[in-house]
Amino acid sequence: MDCHRIIPLFRSVLLIAAAAAAYVGALKGAFQYDDFYSILINPHLDGWTTFVGHLDHMVRPLLHATFLFDRSVYGNDPSGYHVLNLLLHLGSGLLIYRILTRVVTEELKHVPFWTALLFLVHPIQTEAVTYISGRASSLMAFFSLLALALYDDAAVRRRQAKPYGPYLVGALVSFICALGSKETAMTLPIALLLWDWLVRQVNGVTLRQTVLSVHLPFWVVLMAATTGATWHPRYSTLAQFSLEIRPLWDNFLSQLNAVTYALLLLFCPWKQNFDHDLPVLHSLFEWPLPIDLLVLGALATAAIAAAKHVPLFTFSIGWFFIQLFPTTFIPRNDLLSERNLYLSSIGLLLAIVILGLYLMEWFARIVPRPRIIRFGSTGAAVLLVLVLCAFTYERNVLYSDPVLLWSDTIKKSPHKARPHNNLGHAYALQDNWERALEEFRIAVQLDPDYALAKRNLRDAYLHQVGRL
Repeated sequence: MDCHRIIPLFRSVLLIAAAAAAYVGALKGAFQYDDFYSILINPHLDGWTTFVGHLDHMVRPLLHATFLFDRSVYGNDPSGYHVLNLLLHLGSGLLIYRILTRVVTEELKHVPFWTALLFLVHPIQTEAVTYISGRASSLMAFFSLLALALYDDAAVRRRQAKPYGPYLVGALVSFICALGSKETAMTLPIALLLWDWLVRQVNGVTLRQTVLSVHLPFWVVLMAATTGATWHPRYSTLAQFSLEIRPLWDNFLSQLNAVTYALLLLFCPWKQNFDHDLPVLHSLFEWPLPIDLLVLGALATAAIAAAKHVPLFTFSIGWFFIQLFPTTFIPRNDLLSERNLYLSSIGLLLAIVILGLYLMEWFARIVPRPRIIRFGSTGAAVLLVLVLCAFTYERNVLYSDPVLLWSDTIKKSPHKARPHNNLGHAYALQDNWERALEEFRIAVQLDPDYALAKRNLRDAYLHQVGRL
């Protein structure tokens, strides 16, 4: 076996080993929050016959098919569910490595490995990997990355006048699977356009021909899925509910703040939180929007400035914003859910690795002993990976017990009613009714209109006095 095959294989093994070390604790994770309603008591998952009969009014059918498989095989044992989540995460990391390896120049040859490694071990991914219902994000990301990899194979073979049909069909099937996992996969056609334009440097007449011939099927699939969603009763209900959450302008401003906060989480993982308490903003001049606009504007400006000389950096920033687009403009109950950063974080991690590599090379050119700089930079990168692994391991420990997870959430969102209610529920499941009552009372005090917390408070009191 030659060196060109041994090195990628060795690096792939390192990637798998690092991710396994960081996420070994995830296999001990318990069912959390939506897992009970989405999986364990979901009537759609009572059997394959029931599942097929409910397909006409079910959203995310592929996601629920994986839950049905897990429930059929593992029942109420959460460890089996975590296996597939972890395999999807490993698969996405290896796809990132493969995709980037095919497009980097010699000066950026180390970028694919370090980007994939940071993606695999960064604790920001834990909600998509360790939270079982977070599988929607990781499953969608896996098929989106697979679609990109197969599309790029098809595009390369097309330029080489080789048969490319099977690769293109595979990419389209992967795109359909991504849409069947989570609707935010709708960004893929735009990402493919950005990929060809910036990374593959396809432009002018060639780009137009590529869009009309190779990109068009993806847009057709997207339009068909969008049309189907408009007629789907469940999606119509969800759309109406979404529009009633908050005004679109307020949502847009609030999401700008949420995106900036998401950037902070990538650098400050100790601030991670299962239920963030972010403000709803109403004006461009409301704090901290001026700072948010400055940060996001600087990021966009850097991407534009780098387009000519480092187009992969520009693509990485574009990927970050594109993948956040659906959750930014469509109102949701939660302004920020960390699982929604799973696919978008690839872009920012790629940008960080590229910047780090260029900084290392710049220092190496201006100091007398460049080898010391390169050795020191590698050592610092390894140390960073070890620190991130430690944060990820500790974050996974919280998922082993609902009391641990919601206690951590309350420390970071003490004024939000839902975490207190959920911690009360976790205590109730342990028959610790005194602590449950305390948390339900706090939840009702924080939000007097919180009907679920009031009902839980009543039931807890009745249970404690022996009347329930």
